[in-house]
Amino acid sequence: MIEIVFGRGTGSILKSAGISEKYSYCFDLSLSVGNLMEKNYPDLTKLRTRAENGEPLRVWYSQDPDEMAGFFWLMSELEDLEDIQIHGIELPSYYECTNGDVIIWDRWEEVSPEEWPRFLSKENLLPRNFRRGCALEWKEIVWEDAPLRAVVNGKLVSASEKLYDCFLRKDVEPAQHRKRR
Repeated sequence: MIEIVFGRGTGSILKSAGISEKYSYCFDLSLSVGNLMEKNYPDLTKLRTRAENGEPLRVWYSQDPDEMAGFFWLMSELEDLEDIQIHGIELPSYYECTNGDVIIWDRWEEVSPEEWPRFLSKENLLPRNFRRGCALEWKEIVWEDAPLRAVVNGKLVSASEKLYDCFLRKDVEPAQHRKRR
């Protein structure tokens, strides 16, 4: 199984988790910001060859914009390979511990290495049409060429650079108001 993650920190954690240190790829692409046409994308020749030779892929992704954009990008890059096996493990938004505590994560980088193996049971073989749909959505996002990508209601979308302004104002305005008193 070839393990695939997005983000340098997540790659380090995957290796610490001992899932599959020998066969892993970490794509640190930062696809949630910037011009997608000008990005330097990695060469996938070796990965494609291994997949075509029958090695299954397992992609770890979440609702984090960089991870989801990376996942969609990868589906687009591998779209022409019809007979390969791609498995996916999407990070659940929360996990309930046996003592009743709830842990909330945003991306795989936040999950401790010893926790990773428990998510192997969440693995799914990704159907060809699902992968094709992700690839089509990625192509649309690239075509839109917006400055940001965000996940809104579970969907990866293009966004204006003003997307987060209202949240920033919400945090800054109360602080300014408190200082005036």
